[in-house]
Formats: sequence, C-alpha cells, structure tokens
Amino acid sequence: MGKKGIISDRCELNRQIKADNALLRELRGQVKKLAQTVKNTLPALAEAMENLRKNLLLFCYQLGYLRKGKERLNTSLNTLRPALTQYNQLAKDIRDKTKERRILLTEKKALSAVHVFRHRELAAKIAALTEDLEELRSEKNLLLASLAYTEEDAADKFPKDIAAMEQSLKRLEEQEQKYSAELDAALNEYAGLREQAQGFDPVQLYKTKQAIRPGKEQEAENRAQQVYGEKYSPLLMFDSKKAISRMLHEDMERQAVRRMMRQAHKEQQTFQKKKSEQER
Repeated sequence: MGKKGIISDRCELNRQIKADNALLRELRGQVKKLAQTVKNTLPALAEAMENLRKNLLLFCYQLGYLRKGKERLNTSLNTLRPALTQYNQLAKDIRDKTKERRILLTEKKALSAVHVFRHRELAAKIAALTEDLEELRSEKNLLLASLAYTEEDAADKFPKDIAAMEQSLKRLEEQEQKYSAELDAALNEYAGLREQAQGFDPVQLYKTKQAIRPGKEQEAENRAQQVYGEKYSPLLMFDSKKAISRMLHEDMERQAVRRMMRQAHKEQQTFQKKKSEQER
C-alpha cells in the first residue's frame, strides 16, 4: 500500500462522497415529490410504486458500494496496524541493540590489553549484537518494501497513512448511516403506497408494474453508471435487485397473484361449464 495509492484513494473517496451526496439529494427530492403526487388511478399508482422502487434500488446500490469500500479499508487496516506495531518494535530493538553495542565498544576500547578474557567476552557480545542488528535491519527493510515505504519516510508517513485510512473509514460509516436512514424512509413510503393499492385490483396492478419495471430498472442502472463511471459494478447492481426484491417481499406478492389468477381461471371454467349445461 504505497503513499501515492493512499492519497489517490483518499481523493477518490472525496470525489465519490460528493457524487453520492448529490445523488442522495436527487433521490430524496424524488421520494418527496412522489409522496405529494396524486395516485387515484391504477396506472398512476403503479408508476409511483415503480419509480419509488427504482429509487430504492439506487439507495441499495449506494449502500452496497459503501460497504465494499469499508471492507477494503478494514482489510488494509488489518494488515497495516499489526505491521506498524511490528515496525515500531523492530525500530526499538534496533535502537536498543545499537546503544548496547556502542557501550560495549566503548568499554572494549578503554579496556587494557592485559584483560584478555574480558576482551574476548566483549568481542563475542559485540559480534552477536552486530549479527542481530543485521537481521533486524533486514527484517525491517523487507517489511517496508512490502508496504512501499522507504527508510526515510516510514516513521513519519506510516502512522499518518493509517490515521488517514481510519478517518476515511469513519466517513464511510457516517455515509452508511445516512443512506440507511434514507432507505428506511423510502421503504416506509413504499409501504404507504401498498396501503393505497388495497383499493385496486391486485392482479391488474401487478401486471401493470411488471410491464414498466424493466424500463425503471434500466433507468436506475443508467443513473448508477453516470455517478460511478468506471467503478460501476453490474454484479453489485444485480445483488441490489435481489436485496430490494427481498425487502419488498416480491416473491410473496408474485405467488399471491398467481394463486388469484389460478383461482380466477378455475372460477371462469366452472362458470363456462355451468353455462354450457344450462344451454343444452
């Protein structure tokens, strides 16, 4: 994780949050407008429900995108935090052993030549410390190289970059809370539209919604592509569609409509049968 990468990620995050907030304001305005629209006919109600569903899809996509960003940051931090601890420990060990070696060298230099055994003891300790220092420096250099830091900037940049990533993670968490609240509000608005739908034929309403849904979903995809550009993910959009379908219990709605249609077909057959018998 190089410095340029972290700076680039931070700039990208700022740009994306700005774009997300603009889309959020747009969607919030649309939800408010939908709430004020008169929906006293079945086509108008179906249009309102599918427009709101389109907005729900975009809210869900935004949340998915944010959560993937959080996941990436957490993965990086889970690598960098222990690496920083390891780096600080290596730096401390190097300082401590360098100091100890310097003290022993000073003692050896000042020691009279007649103290042969002490000279040998000091020489052995100094050699061991020299070997330890080489290993520690090599380990530290490998660690820094794996993270794209240099010896000159590691002590200053390493903790600053982690702090910047933690700040980015905090911003994403704040954005997630904001969008989750908007998603909940839009779901409540959709529930209100469902209550209004009780006064209409459920089968006809379902068919009308299904007829216009592909166009509304395409509008959501196009808008997400405009906002996220090359970062747009068709897979995330697919997952968002599945998530919205679960939130709105669309499988249950589809099954209920099919039961109604089967029942209506059965009743029609019974009616036709009785009518034929009467005409004989």
